[in-house]
Amino acid sequence: MDSQKTEVGYVLSIQDYLAYLDGLPGVHINDLVENEQGIRGVVSTLFEDKVEIWILDEGLTYPGQLFKKIDKSLSVNTGDFLLGRAVNSIGMPIDGKGPISKTRGIDLELDQPAPPMQARQFIDTQFISGMTAIDTLIPLGKGQRQLVLGDPHSGKTPFLVDLIVNQTKTGTICIYTAIGKPITAVRSMIDLLTETGALKHTVIIAASSTDSPPQIFYTPYSAMSVAEFFQKQGKDVLIILDDMGIHAKVYRELSLLGGKNPGRESYPGDIFYTHAKLLERAGKFNKTAGGGSITALPIIEIATDDFTTFIPTNLMAMTDGHFIFKADLFAQGFRPAVDIALSVSRVGRQTQIRLQNLLSALIRQILAEASSFETLSRFSGELPPQTQIKLREKAMIDEIIKQEALTFISPFVQTAFLGLIFTSFLKDKNGFFIQKNKQKILRFLSDPRLKNFTREAATFKNLDQFIAKLELLVPGLKEVCR
Repeated sequence: MDSQKTEVGYVLSIQDYLAYLDGLPGVHINDLVENEQGIRGVVSTLFEDKVEIWILDEGLTYPGQLFKKIDKSLSVNTGDFLLGRAVNSIGMPIDGKGPISKTRGIDLELDQPAPPMQARQFIDTQFISGMTAIDTLIPLGKGQRQLVLGDPHSGKTPFLVDLIVNQTKTGTICIYTAIGKPITAVRSMIDLLTETGALKHTVIIAASSTDSPPQIFYTPYSAMSVAEFFQKQGKDVLIILDDMGIHAKVYRELSLLGGKNPGRESYPGDIFYTHAKLLERAGKFNKTAGGGSITALPIIEIATDDFTTFIPTNLMAMTDGHFIFKADLFAQGFRPAVDIALSVSRVGRQTQIRLQNLLSALIRQILAEASSFETLSRFSGELPPQTQIKLREKAMIDEIIKQEALTFISPFVQTAFLGLIFTSFLKDKNGFFIQKNKQKILRFLSDPRLKNFTREAATFKNLDQFIAKLELLVPGLKEVCR
């Protein structure tokens, strides 16, 4: 018999979901052990005279109990059968739809190393969200890691739902990961995605707030392994990790209970490494690594716009940009309620065509200038004409980037709509005109007969050419907006 299968240890003491074992001299970190009742534990720390394990399963564990090392690592069974299902961190169904058929499943380890540099590709393809504020002004690339942070009630969850639903248009596989969320929030997400038909291209992996800390801790690792399964088939994958702040707190709890020395804000010293190692598994990969891409959106909830605390700044440092959501913008009707001035995408711009780049820079400049003018306008009765123009343009931009829930706008329509601000059609108009006629303009620009126009617009190298071309649409637009 294999010596590994007979290597055993005995429980010395138990502290909540941590157990200390005597024996098991040949185990390594992340090895799996199991007792006679089938309760599993994962080796978390090695001491000179004992082994610390995190207990994964529910059941009675007591001093003197025997655990043996099993010839299997902590893994999740993956396959296409997971699409449309909600499972926990070890792949067991939690959606009430019955057992999952795993006849052709593949077991993937949860804690895998990130692919090396030679397996990666330059991020040069845009990730289409279908939202004007994102695709045009703060673009994402396929394989990018983009932090999403904001206050409670700032519209993060509606944004994530819209993002997942809009991927039905792009064919992207979505992995939504609920990390220590209330069970009601998990159920609400399942119901929302079912109602919209988006669950068929989505896998939900969830550990609720009532699950044990070890199960919550391993949930994002399980989700990333599932994402890698689809990526290695050459597919584009979006993984949402909601919420990494909870994950950090759970790891802090586990570490403090295990006697690790606390660092800043009592988090363990390796918290940055723990999160960075996970997020490094995202990226765009070449054919030797299976092709495909994993675009990662770690989420973190902050209090009162304070993103200078330890975990948010850590996550900012290890990602390629961030979306900052504001509760006051959400209350004003902005969807998504993202603060364009404070949000950053470090690699997304290299995925845009030249025209999008130029227009995005101009729009952001107008928004920045007009924001400073708005402060001035509160103290001045009469403003210079040029200042009034900037404020009027900002009002129109604000109305254009407001988007109804569950709507998809193609990148060309986004670009054309924003470009109309600089044509004779909107020369003397204001935000109210956009608000009143927005749906008419969107229908006009989405007309299939404009396909040739779309192709030609993609070749333009400067805005003057594009705006001159848009002028040809003005008579038709005036007709539909009468």
